[in-house]
Amino acid sequence: ARIASAVFALIVFACLVGEGYTNSPRSSQLYCVFNHNEDACRYGIGIGVLAFLACIFFFMVDAYFPQISSAADRKYLVLADLGFSGTAWAGLPAMAVP
Repeated sequence: ARIASAVFALIVFACLVGEGYTNSPRSSQLYCVFNHNEDACRYGIGIGVLAFLACIFFFMVDAYFPQISSAADRKYLVLADLGFSGTAWAGLPAMAVP
């Protein structure tokens, strides 16, 4: 699931960077496709980068989890994973454009 999430985050990031900005035929100025709102494109790109980095971090944690001997460290890593996942999913509806 972590690899799929990382790939999805990369796809979102790549789509917004590659096709998220367009220009009108009359101008060379690039505009965000989301109602010409630059903050919407920056938010999507930022979330994509943050999600990708978090997926890579938690994937590495999953790989080394059996080698962590401290129960307290394991608990904090699991709570961090749970907290980040809950916070990330709570922030996704903000990306919806009316």
